[in-house]
Amino acid sequence: MRTSLKLKLLEYISKKNKNIDSAFTLVELIVVVVIIGILSSIAVPAFRNASDKARQKEASTLIATYVKAAQAYYTEFGSAAQNAANLSEYIQITGCNNATTTACASAAPVAVTSGTTWNAPSGAFAFVMAYASNKTTFTANSTGSPQGRGVTGCYNNATGATKVVDASSAGAVSTPDC
Repeated sequence: MRTSLKLKLLEYISKKNKNIDSAFTLVELIVVVVIIGILSSIAVPAFRNASDKARQKEASTLIATYVKAAQAYYTEFGSAAQNAANLSEYIQITGCNNATTTACASAAPVAVTSGTTWNAPSGAFAFVMAYASNKTTFTANSTGSPQGRGVTGCYNNATGATKVVDASSAGAVSTPDC
């Protein structure tokens, strides 16, 4: 009987040793956690960069539309477009009364029919329209925090040149020369 008990005990211990050998060691788990940390430190900034560029495309598309409307206005009337009312001859400008994306997410867009400043329908950008030295310029500055990438565009009445420039980094944008 004692031998039978010894055999069962030895059998139990040998099975337990097999289970221990098949588990992950602490070193292996630490290596996996470090690898996941490295991958996430690379992926998160890349995702933010792609997100900023996608958001910037809204402003870029709108400014390109505003520049074409300013060009059409000058072609038809022979004078520069100087406010949203002039542009509304060719496009419908819509915006949000608030300058935050959270406030504009639930608000209906409103028609902009006057003035030289307005917000994007998403609330992510504040647009400024200006006229000086034969140039109608449009600037879109990010309203978000942290500051996103802006966009500028212009139409030169004297030369007929147009230009839209996406900023490559966050912060204020410079006026393009067209």
